[in-house]
Amino acid sequence: MTDAAQTTIDKLLRVLSTTGAVLGLTLLSHVAAGVGDIPAVIAGLCCLGAIVVAGFVLTWATGDRLPPLVWVSAVAVAAGFPGVPGAAWVLDRLEAVNFVATITPVLAFAALGLRQGDVDSFRRNGVTIAVVAVFVFFGTFIGSALVAQLAIVAAGV
Repeated sequence: MTDAAQTTIDKLLRVLSTTGAVLGLTLLSHVAAGVGDIPAVIAGLCCLGAIVVAGFVLTWATGDRLPPLVWVSAVAVAAGFPGVPGAAWVLDRLEAVNFVATITPVLAFAALGLRQGDVDSFRRNGVTIAVVAVFVFFGTFIGSALVAQLAIVAAGV
């Protein structure tokens, strides 16, 4: 097996294991919260996992030119876009998933992914990062509000 093929297999196994762990912990959160329809939650989590894996595969297929977040988001939007074959089925499955329950495992994995260098960098640039973050959040909010207003006006609501 070539090094490139082995690297691709290693990447895929990392994505599958991390996605499986996050989705498994999310399922446990649903069970602990007493969600009644566990089979529907499992189906929704499987759809969610397939969307994540498809996004990562597209990232690698395009030579890592764009970050995985872009491709995962694009696949998710395409999977739920009205008019796309199967979109209603995907949205129906995802409706059973409590997306707030996914936050805890995702944040736990993000915290585990921090390296000491990341913490040191944050200490050095903490104030700068905080100021930039406020402007980014503000700009994102204003941009989202403008897009929403334009959509409302265009729809005539």
